[in-house]
Amino acid sequence: MNIKLLGKRIISDALGLHSPPVSPLDDHLGAAIDWLCAAQDSQANGGVSLRYSLITGWDASYPETTGYIIPTFFDYSVLTGRDEFSERAIRMADWEISIQNRDGSFNGGAYGSGYGPFVFDTGQILFGLIAAHKKTQRDKYIDAAMRAGKWLISVQEAEGAWKNYTFHTIPHTYYTRVAWALAQLGQHTNEASFAKAAARNIDWAITKRLPNGWFDGAGFTTSNHSAPYTHTISYALEGILGTGLCLGRDDYIDIVLHSADALLQVVRDDGFCHGMFDHHWASAANFSCLTGSAQFAVVFFRAYGISGNERFLKAARSLNHFLKQHQEMDPIREIHGAISGSYPIWGRYQRFAYPNWAAKFFADSLLLERSYDIEERVI
Repeated sequence: MNIKLLGKRIISDALGLHSPPVSPLDDHLGAAIDWLCAAQDSQANGGVSLRYSLITGWDASYPETTGYIIPTFFDYSVLTGRDEFSERAIRMADWEISIQNRDGSFNGGAYGSGYGPFVFDTGQILFGLIAAHKKTQRDKYIDAAMRAGKWLISVQEAEGAWKNYTFHTIPHTYYTRVAWALAQLGQHTNEASFAKAAARNIDWAITKRLPNGWFDGAGFTTSNHSAPYTHTISYALEGILGTGLCLGRDDYIDIVLHSADALLQVVRDDGFCHGMFDHHWASAANFSCLTGSAQFAVVFFRAYGISGNERFLKAARSLNHFLKQHQEMDPIREIHGAISGSYPIWGRYQRFAYPNWAAKFFADSLLLERSYDIEERVI
């Protein structure tokens, strides 16, 4: 247990202390990437540690999120012109291939946890395999991706949901992020079966949508469906939007824009957002799920890019400002650049820990903010 760091965070969060004036965006982006590098370096296999816990230290590598960290590292490599980040991404992809099951699936949970094949984890790893093939053109990555995609289709229900090989063996609307991976695979390979499977899942998820833009079934568990984390709410929206863009489905895109418009009411001007919401968009938590806030920012930035609605841009920047204030900038390598699961750190989501996906989505949101800042300067 890192008692010193734990005590420091508890005290600062209890007092509502923020970081000093926010640094340049690129400093925050670089710090987030550096922390993800530290999380990878903590492991001997090339994967990225699930999280750094102030109680237990580094966890084992996490195949699911390592998969979707891969595209972020390729993007950062292009931005900086530094090949080391592409090389890191390729090491991640090679590790993923080494642990793929014969049927094309990937096991759930942290590496070595003993879980069997999981639909969601396989879908998220698919993003990384596609990105690795685009970058290198090496057959091994697309071969692995095709096997994963075919397995996902083989276990999909006729109506489009996934009920087997799922978390708690129940259907989830946030599995639209699996559909998005399949849509990407179909777009990359021109295999219509992947696009059709993606559309079936989105069409099913849309049946769970309320008129106010909220989605039923977006929680981790049946009891959590009534008030899911912003993390999984965002997953659902990201999946529908990504699939819509891949397949050219304006109806899917419009649904997300409608939900994003509803989300504007839950983001405070200072960027704080509660971590859980019920079907009335009423807060169901007294903490912020910082991962979900970063993902909301990603959704808002993309919604702005599609619609030109300045309210989306303002909300995204507010969320990022809040996240910048709560990013760890302490020079200690285990936490420098990290984003905690919750604010305050004892909140319900990833309590007392820094999950790798929080830093990944924060980096993605900063990359988007950076691109829009450049556009404005050019104009």
